[in-house]
Amino acid sequence: MKITKNQYIQALSAKGVLKDRSVELLKLLYDAPNCEATAPQLAHVMGYNDFPPVNGLIGNLGKRIAKHLGIDLPERENNSPGWWQLVAHGEPRSDGFTWRIRNELFDALVELDLLQDSDATLYPDNVPAATSLTEGKQKQFTVNAFERNSVARTLCIKHFGTQCSVCGLDFAQRYGQIGEGFIHVHHLLELSSISKEYKVNPTTDLRPVCPNCHAMLHQRNPAYTIEELRDIIGRDT
Repeated sequence: MKITKNQYIQALSAKGVLKDRSVELLKLLYDAPNCEATAPQLAHVMGYNDFPPVNGLIGNLGKRIAKHLGIDLPERENNSPGWWQLVAHGEPRSDGFTWRIRNELFDALVELDLLQDSDATLYPDNVPAATSLTEGKQKQFTVNAFERNSVARTLCIKHFGTQCSVCGLDFAQRYGQIGEGFIHVHHLLELSSISKEYKVNPTTDLRPVCPNCHAMLHQRNPAYTIEELRDIIGRDT
């Protein structure tokens, strides 16, 4: 089954296809490492006692997309259409059934810019302070804020990977499975120096950095550059 980015854009733009809880779910998958998360993880963050409601959200969203696009899915052995296939790839793993958002849907969400204002996150310790903001506006954040624009963060990591741009640390290599996908993202142009909103380019304005290097970059105001901090620790590019 092949659905193009443009088909997703058409469906997601239609009235009644996207509902509030489905947007929250997509946001969680969008921000997760490799755009994947287990059903129990999603259920916990969304306030469900168990994961079946999460699976239902994915299936129902897929069904609405299919209805709008006029797609009839082939029947499975139990005569139940797998509507979820239009939203994500599913895979049973040891830590729970894992959902991974489809690439074409990911690209459609980027182009539609649908997820900028969602506050959902799979990482409870990475949240904005009480005075949070949209990308680029002058407001206050906690040091460990889950980067101001999580969509830009996701695209930055998709482009550069999760290795620290300063010291080269790869959390997966150092810590194994628990380090998979973990990294901070650093704004090369400090938001505090900008007086108005601006369009973030994930590949020119952001860089992945480990928490230690991120803290050291901000030991000076204005912050050290990536190259300056590399020189300080004696690391070549």
